[in-house]
Amino acid sequence: MKSWERNTMTNGSDWMGVEWSRERLRIWVFGADGALREEITSGDGTDFLSAEAFEPTLASVIAGHLQDDAATDILVAGPVAMPGLWGGGALRSVPCTPPGPGDLSQGEVTDDRLRLHLVNGIAQDKPDAVMFADGVRIAGFLATYPEFDGVICLPGLVSRWVHVSAGEIVSFQHLMTGRLIAATSRAMGIAPEGDTPEPIFLEAVEDAMAKPQAMAGRIGALEAALTLGRMAATEARGRIAGGFVGLELAATRPYWLGQRVALVGGDRSYRAALAQVGVTPEIEDEAQVLRAGFCRIKGIQTL
Repeated sequence: MKSWERNTMTNGSDWMGVEWSRERLRIWVFGADGALREEITSGDGTDFLSAEAFEPTLASVIAGHLQDDAATDILVAGPVAMPGLWGGGALRSVPCTPPGPGDLSQGEVTDDRLRLHLVNGIAQDKPDAVMFADGVRIAGFLATYPEFDGVICLPGLVSRWVHVSAGEIVSFQHLMTGRLIAATSRAMGIAPEGDTPEPIFLEAVEDAMAKPQAMAGRIGALEAALTLGRMAATEARGRIAGGFVGLELAATRPYWLGQRVALVGGDRSYRAALAQVGVTPEIEDEAQVLRAGFCRIKGIQTL
C-alpha cells in the first residue's frame, strides 16, 4: 500500500505539476495564478511501476482534485517522459534553452479527466548525459535569475552539474554519486542516511580528490575495518560519502573552478565540500525552484 503525505495550502485547483522519479512521486496543485494550493509526496519508491500502471497510479493519488465534467492540465517531469514510454516526445540536445511552454508532449491517457503534458527531456553526447526534472529546475532557476551565467549544481541520487550561459544550457554532467553512496553503504550493512562527522567527511573528500585512483582500495579497507570492529558505522558512512563526493568534485573541476556556482538542493555536506575547495555557492531551495519551473512551462511568470 502506498502512503501519501499531504500539505494543504488552500482549497481548489486548476492545474498540477508532477515530478515522477524512480524513487518518489511529488505533486503540486496550483491555482490559475500559480499559487500553491497543495503538495502531495509519496513515501514509497515507484521504480517497479510499468507503463501500464502510470495512469491509474496518478489518477488514484489526485482523484480528489479531478473534475468529472472537465479535464485538468497536468505537467509531468521525470523518466516517465522518455520517448515512447508514456507518449513522451523526442529529447532535445544541448545547447538549448530550458523547457518552456513549447517543450511538452501529449501523454497517452484513457481517463477524460486527465489532460497530460510530458515535459520533454534534454540529452547530451560526449559524454552521454540526460535530464528530465532537472531541466524544470533549471527553468525555474533562470525564471528567478535570468542573467545568471555560471554553473548550477543539482545534488541527489543522481547529481548534475549544468553550465548555463545567455539563458541556455550549454553542457552538463550526469553523475551517479548518490546511488554509489547508497549502494556501497548498504553492501556494508550501513544505512546510507544518518549523521556523519563533518571532519571525517571532509578528510575523505580531500583524500579522494588528491588520489582518486586509490578509491577502490579505501572502500575495501573500510569494509575490513567494519568487519574487524575497528570502525564505527557513523565514521564509515562519512568516509564513503566523502569519498564519492570527492570523486564528483574531481570529475567536475572544469565546471566549478573559477565559476559562479549555484547549489540547488543538497544537504550541508555539499556546502562543506564546496567550501573545502574554495567555492561559496549561492544556495537555492530545490522544491521552490522546481515549482517555479513548472509555472514557467505553464506560461505563468510568477508564483
